[in-house]
Formats: sequence, structure tokens, C-alpha cells
Amino acid sequence: MASISFRETKKGSVIIIDGEPYEVLDRSFRAKQQREAMATVSMKNLLNGKVLEKNFQSSAMVEQAQLSERKVQFLYRDGEEYAFMDQESYDQFNLTREQLKSSADYMKEELEVRIVMFGEIPIDVVLPSEVSLKVVDCPPGVKGDTAQGGSKVVTLETGMKVSTPLFVEEGDMVFIKTKSGQFDRRES
Repeated sequence: MASISFRETKKGSVIIIDGEPYEVLDRSFRAKQQREAMATVSMKNLLNGKVLEKNFQSSAMVEQAQLSERKVQFLYRDGEEYAFMDQESYDQFNLTREQLKSSADYMKEELEVRIVMFGEIPIDVVLPSEVSLKVVDCPPGVKGDTAQGGSKVVTLETGMKVSTPLFVEEGDMVFIKTKSGQFDRRES
């Protein structure tokens, strides 16, 4: 693994501290008179999500984390477990809802995603920019409720609730933007 100094790190760099991967969220430098500059680094632990801020000598060396990606397909959900299949090796493995975080709201059968790995540990799920999901529960939209377009909250096949325009009905397929979790359009 390559080593770099804290002076060479930047936002988004992934480094290893005490054997765990951290993403650099922010860094700043303070020069002290007749001493080496100090780097104040704000970083997020990619295994547990905790954010911490630490001071280091700016020339101190740190290892860059070696991350890899696996293309996988979501197979099915069994309670809090989500089953995936690696698209190259066809190995199957499970992740928990806790590991998937908000990505679990988009998991529908046969969805293809990329999983970022630190060694053999999954640390992030990279979703497509939008996902098409079926509306399974929808209150009726009453015309005349609003002067403008209006909206209502519907439940999607994954259990996710999202605000949609009044014209969306139960059984419709809708596109949801995965970055914002917002309704984009109805499938025609």
C-alpha cells in the first residue's frame, strides 16, 4: 500500500488509521513558529460511520486505503438480510439493513449495484442514479385540493415512502432519484 503525508491528502481521500479506513472530510493546516505545521483532519470511519477530528504533523506519513468494487445483483430480502450475487464469481452473500443504510430503500429484485470493498468488508453501496419502483399504496388524489399541482405521499414496493404529484396511482411505476430520494417521473 502506498504511503502519503497528510500534506498530500485531500477531501475524499481514503486513508488507514489504526487498521481502519477513514474518508477525509476536511483538512486544514496551522503553522507554529519555529515548528512544523500541524494538519487538523476531519475524517469519517467507513466501517462505523463515526466522524472525528485529529491533529497530525503535516509531514506524518499515512497509508492510502486500497478499495475495490464488485458488481453485484440484488436477489431477495429475508427479514433484515439482503441477498446479493457477485456478477463475476456468482458467489452469494448477505448484507444487513444496517450495512446498507438508506440504500436498502431502493433494493428491488434484479437491481444491479456496485459494492465498495475494503479487503473483504463491504463499506458502501453505489446505486444507479435512479431506480424504477412500483407504487403499492396510494391515497386518492382529490382534484381541487390545491391551486398548484399538489402532492401526496405514496408507499413503494420496497416500503419506502415518497412524495409524488396527485396524478400518481397505485400500480404505477415511478422513477426515484437515489441521491435525493425524490420522485422524478412516472414510467409511461
